[in-house]
Amino acid sequence: MRTIRAIVGDVNARLPLLLALCACGTPVGIKQADSDTGVEVGSSSFGGVRFEPGLVDFGNVAPDSSAVMTVSLTNAADEDAKLSNAFTNGDGFALHSDLSLPLTLSPNDSVDVEVSFSPRELSAYNGTLNIGVAGEVCYGEVALAGTGSNEGNGDDSGSPPGEGSIGFSPESINFGEAALSDLVWRTLELTNVGTGDLLITSISTSNPMVFQHEPQFSLPKVLGPSGSATVRVGFSPSEMREYTGVLDIDTDSSSGGALIPLSGIGSDSSCGVCAPIMSVSTSSGGSDTLELSPPFGVGCTANGSVTVSNTGDMTLDLTGVTLTNDLISSCGTFGYSWSGPLSLEPGESSTIGVDYIATETCMDWAYPDFDQNVMRVSGSDPDNPEHTVSLEGNALFCD
Repeated sequence: MRTIRAIVGDVNARLPLLLALCACGTPVGIKQADSDTGVEVGSSSFGGVRFEPGLVDFGNVAPDSSAVMTVSLTNAADEDAKLSNAFTNGDGFALHSDLSLPLTLSPNDSVDVEVSFSPRELSAYNGTLNIGVAGEVCYGEVALAGTGSNEGNGDDSGSPPGEGSIGFSPESINFGEAALSDLVWRTLELTNVGTGDLLITSISTSNPMVFQHEPQFSLPKVLGPSGSATVRVGFSPSEMREYTGVLDIDTDSSSGGALIPLSGIGSDSSCGVCAPIMSVSTSSGGSDTLELSPPFGVGCTANGSVTVSNTGDMTLDLTGVTLTNDLISSCGTFGYSWSGPLSLEPGESSTIGVDYIATETCMDWAYPDFDQNVMRVSGSDPDNPEHTVSLEGNALFCD
């Protein structure tokens, strides 16, 4: 049965402490970099899990390119550790590989997490990789840094250079239907799958009046090994008929460049939905409720996430997130971490980390009508400008 109390002195005295506990900081154990050239620095630990490195510096990466680095998570404790969540904060940084969570690590077991850095401008970037550990308050953090620069990363190894080779995704681009004289864009990712630098010398289409590539994509462009870049390809039909074409990419590689088939249909309809759609999912399942339960015998904290995706065909602006706790009960406190406000293109998503800190053995319920224990996500979806997520905490087994 849920315990309910009036707001009295002991609760008021405890609330600032709970808020302070949820103010995450950089974990202990990080060694500071000796210079600005280091890419992996020291290690850090959180909840018995060791993060190596504790600081990832991607160095100089050209705009519209990307670099990938790995963080190793090792259970340094004498008992199992449960990884409950992982996400990044900061523009330009993202998880590069899928990590199936929750994940239990036995003592001395490890798992690798790949993080990518893709700058869009010539400037310095900073962010964090956030790792949730069951039974711990908030998240362990790995500092992320990188610089958008045309200088690129040099190779001082002295080994002879290899040769670059181009890879691309998708293998063909189908624009579907587009209204006459409209300009519809699709994104093509180019990757250097070789062992040396790859120089992209030119990009052209077989029918530039209908198919075109983004003029802001500066050429020539150099991609280092495993480096990637994105180029937008446009479709602007002038007649109501089917169109086909080819995107021709030339490189300095002996293996040649790439020919990407293009297709589209001129129509009297420019889009299907013609609006952004805000779709929400929670780590506990569903879209309207997030349930958090501290693991039995591990402590009185739990963490999860709310993922917001744009399933429409126009840009979705996420303008804000608010979270309101139940101020009557002293059962527990919810908190959140988010990198917004931001804009999501069709198909993109953003993750909001949510924590729950229980203060006694009880259960927390949501009361949306009274704005108690709820999170509200605001965006530019005309049909769903504010999505409400009910927050529930099960602390019946709080240790």
